[in-house]
Amino acid sequence: MGMHDYIGIKLEMSFCPKWVFEAACGHAVSEFLSRQIDLNTVSSGYAAALSSFYQNINPTEVASVIEQVLRFLDDLDAGESAAPLAIGFCYNKISFEQPNKPRKLRGLLGSADDPVKSREHSAEGAVKSFKAYVYALRNEVAEFAPSGWKLSDVEESEVFQKLATQKISPLDFL
Repeated sequence: MGMHDYIGIKLEMSFCPKWVFEAACGHAVSEFLSRQIDLNTVSSGYAAALSSFYQNINPTEVASVIEQVLRFLDDLDAGESAAPLAIGFCYNKISFEQPNKPRKLRGLLGSADDPVKSREHSAEGAVKSFKAYVYALRNEVAEFAPSGWKLSDVEESEVFQKLATQKISPLDFL
């Protein structure tokens, strides 16, 4: 097996897991709501950070999730609870595979945020997941993030550490 064979395998298996994309988009919504940064800058920053671990993520896809989630939150008249809903979604995506089933981020054979073989994420899927989270919250099947929880608390994941520590500035994407 030559070097090119290995590179081919690496590229084949380098897609972002659905839950990682969705958690990142939830955090991007929260960043957009809590910091005075434009949509383009936020989506470009998150897409670039994810693309450093996985096959290219398009900023317009991240922007589409943010816009649709914001529209949904506006329809709900979420107001002050918009950012906590976005962070709660991010927290739940990272912490649980499904309600009451904790996600193991580190295992014997790697990490839960390791790349997957085929593309499984989409903007539509992320928006659908966010809406499902809000309804699960209403039905008391899901919960908000614990008070004071931050993305940087997810120490077991290089991906989330990079997203948590990136300093997004409009000047980065001019």
